[in-house]
Amino acid sequence: MILAERLAQDLTALGFVMLGGATVMEWYRHRGHAQAMLALSLVSLAIVAALGPLQAAIGQSGALGIVTIVAFEASGYFVLRFRDAFLPLSRRARQAATALLLVSCLAGIAVTVLPNSNSIVMTAVALELIVAWSIFTGEPVVRFWLASRDLPSVQKARMRALSFGFAVLIAILVVDVLGGSALQSPLAVIITQLIALAIVPVIYVSLAPPGLLRRIWRMGEESELRSAIQDLLIFSPTRQELAEKAAGWARRLLGAQGAFILDSQGQLMATAGIDGGEVDEIMSTRKGKPDGGLEERLPGRGPAIVVPLHLTEGAGYLGVTAGTFTPLFGSDEVNQLQGYASAVTAGLERAKVTERLAAIERNKTQFLNLASHELRGPMTVVRGYVSMLEGGLLGDLNERGLKAVPVISAKVMEMNALIEQMIEAARLEDGALMLRPAEIDLRELVNESVESARPHVDNRHEISLRTPERPVRVRVDAERVKIIVSNLISNAIKYSPSGGTIDCELTARGGIARVIVRDSGVGIAEEDLPILFTRFGRVSTSQTDHLPGTGLGLYLGRQLARLHGGEITVESAPGKGSTFTLHLPVLATQAPGSRRATKSAEAASTSA
Repeated sequence: MILAERLAQDLTALGFVMLGGATVMEWYRHRGHAQAMLALSLVSLAIVAALGPLQAAIGQSGALGIVTIVAFEASGYFVLRFRDAFLPLSRRARQAATALLLVSCLAGIAVTVLPNSNSIVMTAVALELIVAWSIFTGEPVVRFWLASRDLPSVQKARMRALSFGFAVLIAILVVDVLGGSALQSPLAVIITQLIALAIVPVIYVSLAPPGLLRRIWRMGEESELRSAIQDLLIFSPTRQELAEKAAGWARRLLGAQGAFILDSQGQLMATAGIDGGEVDEIMSTRKGKPDGGLEERLPGRGPAIVVPLHLTEGAGYLGVTAGTFTPLFGSDEVNQLQGYASAVTAGLERAKVTERLAAIERNKTQFLNLASHELRGPMTVVRGYVSMLEGGLLGDLNERGLKAVPVISAKVMEMNALIEQMIEAARLEDGALMLRPAEIDLRELVNESVESARPHVDNRHEISLRTPERPVRVRVDAERVKIIVSNLISNAIKYSPSGGTIDCELTARGGIARVIVRDSGVGIAEEDLPILFTRFGRVSTSQTDHLPGTGLGLYLGRQLARLHGGEITVESAPGKGSTFTLHLPVLATQAPGSRRATKSAEAASTSA
């Protein structure tokens, strides 16, 4: 049992010595202040662990005892200073910690140097040393654990591993002191030494976790990452917003301290956890080097990975940086960032296209506004002169003039209707179109629309109208609903070049009024139906190319119908004609003297 006890102590000492050596190597590679503090802490702890078996072998020595006490307290003090490197302490707290370190070391040295020290005094000093060390390490343990809650998964796991390691060491010391002689048996010593030995790899993975372990830690965020990439590729409306989200997720993806994105002009688009000066420093160190995500090491800082974004206008860059307590970067991180960069590039290109389309739409709306308002004035003058010609106010016309005036008048009316459509479309795009709803019998509106269309019907066409005997009460903007119905009827006439009957029927069932316009014209192929209701959308065929039109009528009709809480639908087939149906909500049936029915009808029409 004695041999097993000594072996456990030797293995624990060896483990802490190796851990101290590993931290020194990490500090030598990166030369960061935080790495230096952690290295000093673990090297001090390694000295304590190594001196234990040495004293057991050569006997108690005052000098070795002093070194052990000082190294022990220093190991805890430097853990606190490690915490201070990236979670700063106040100036007063640092001064208090330094004072506590000096007092503890002096008390320990005094007890060691002075001969025949009282056992009570020695116990009190030992307890003070344990309490001081627990304060030095306990505060960082709690702070690391709390600070890790909002960090990426890799950083969170590393901080919690470090917290857990030192928490177990504190527990071992406290239990060892409070347990007294009960924990001095060989079995108890072996158990505590093995627990301490098991903490060595836990603390080491917090210092430099292997790539496989980092991938395991990141697995919990994979579903979130997939959702984030979907959001980047599909839902981010602008390049700026996308870049900001992408930088934040790049940071989380690798558990990095900071991330940044540069556009093809070298302009900073977004950062997360890093400032512009650091970005300039990183990019200046890699000038002249080939792209490919090679690791860049900054003096006094951790490494950085910079990978290109192959944008249409040129190469941009996505970079992530390690900080004072972030993982080291290797080939796994480089590959991950390169794959992520491809998704970011696709997202930025998609956002660019979206922005361009939005700009085109804005330009179209501006053109509609400008053109319609600029044309309105001259057309008003032309209409006035045409009216004067028709009325004979400009003198008598010869036979040719008399034939030309009706043609000119009809074309002026077409132009005026087009201008009104352009103005309505512009108002819709700007959100400035206001309805003036009023309760009305829909039969009257449909009848007026049909009658206004009859003068334009030639001898090849005929319009039939069927309406119900009972009123169809709706709450609508009468003028705009007349525009919708008139446009459906004029389209039916226009796209029935061979003539035929235009059937117009009004029905009301299930709380919905339907204005149905049927023709027996050229019809529309099923694959072309979605084009009908788009702005400037026209179905181009050999039978329709020669017909006038802008593609605004049906677009405006559907938008106006939807503003009323309704819809326009279509059924058609090539060569068999088309059926367009305007759906509008009917006011609720009102019983005589029923105020509740009136209020329900008003509420329904207002929401529509």
